[in-house]
Amino acid sequence: MLSRLRFIQIGDIHLPSAAQSKGALDDKDARFPSDLKTIISNTPIKQAFRKIYELVESGEIAGLVIMGDLTDFGKIDGYAACARYISTAFQVGANGQHSDMPLGIIPGNHDVDRALAKNASFTAKFKPLVAALANEGLPSIPVTDPIWLTFSAGGIAVRLVLLNSCWGCGSKEFIPDEFRDDVQDAIEKALSRGQPDKQIAAYYDRQFDTPAFSNDTIEKLLNAIPNASDCPVLVVAAHHNLLPQRLTRLAPYTELVNSGAVRGALQELDVPVLYLHGHIHEDPIELLQRPGGNVVATIAAPEIVKGFNVIELVFTRTSLPLTCRIIKWRFDQGGYLKQQKPVTIPLIGSRRRSHNDSLAPLYSLLLKHRELYWNQLKEEAKAIFASNVEEELEEALELLFSDGRIEIYNYELASYNWIVGARV
Repeated sequence: MLSRLRFIQIGDIHLPSAAQSKGALDDKDARFPSDLKTIISNTPIKQAFRKIYELVESGEIAGLVIMGDLTDFGKIDGYAACARYISTAFQVGANGQHSDMPLGIIPGNHDVDRALAKNASFTAKFKPLVAALANEGLPSIPVTDPIWLTFSAGGIAVRLVLLNSCWGCGSKEFIPDEFRDDVQDAIEKALSRGQPDKQIAAYYDRQFDTPAFSNDTIEKLLNAIPNASDCPVLVVAAHHNLLPQRLTRLAPYTELVNSGAVRGALQELDVPVLYLHGHIHEDPIELLQRPGGNVVATIAAPEIVKGFNVIELVFTRTSLPLTCRIIKWRFDQGGYLKQQKPVTIPLIGSRRRSHNDSLAPLYSLLLKHRELYWNQLKEEAKAIFASNVEEELEEALELLFSDGRIEIYNYELASYNWIVGARV
């Protein structure tokens, strides 16, 4: 078997509003017993957290990374409640049964209290978040410096770096000097009257924000990246996307203002990059690549009430990153959380040259038979591979699959369950 490493990407949680999200139940009878109602319809967040815990308990998960927006509208009590929920539900952090499991948490724009954002200190708005996490024995979010983690499994180690893209969130600096104070006073007046929750929601939704990475963060990231031999694939996690969201949004500074600089820097690296984010509440997977360069894959996680992602990295026998599989766990229309067909991204690029001699005859063999079970294919492949037939075959099939040349049925299972098909 080829080496594989799995970790879980968890999108925006948004407590307390996520706890109010109803399960798939058309609830029109107030007289129905509440305890039975709870049994037949759990809230989505409870189902998602339960499944994540089951995966953690399986021993197949190397780490967790949470995409920010733990709360709504800068409510520190909601943030603290979410930190407590994470530590107890997943049994992670200093006091949990899985205290040794690497855990990454990043700040989101909804985590920032706008009142603290007016403070002259740029870091003041992040201090209550760091304190709330520490109180539950959880690791800190990145504030001024990137935070590096290592996920490891089966002799493979992957470096993951957490970045703060929320430096400008809640700041008023982008308002022109000539009427900055007047506009700020008008915002404060609007927030203080009428329906507070509605006013605050409108304020956040219309994005008086300037999401950005600090130049210092980018510089420290680039100077700290290990060489390709020690870091075969780099995983970067931040709240905001590197690309504009699909849905046109007419609001000031909804996107990262210096995302282009970060994209360019990541595309120039000697290794493939997985850029994980949340924020947009959707789950597109988009690829960036310069001619002849390595891929930068941007992978979005949906908000938790829609599901989460398991990221699986597959490596060659020489520990080169071969493919990335995004295994989506999503709620269906009946309200059940189900595993969807994985999305596969090739990572090996031009480094596949050593496999060329075996790929052509293997592909021809598959075209000839159109479909073969693993055991049948293993026997046929003995004429192609001189030794280590199973390992060589699995690696070659992964390469052909990542190129879209073949179909592998039961791909989510161990290779001896595979049925491999090829069509012209």
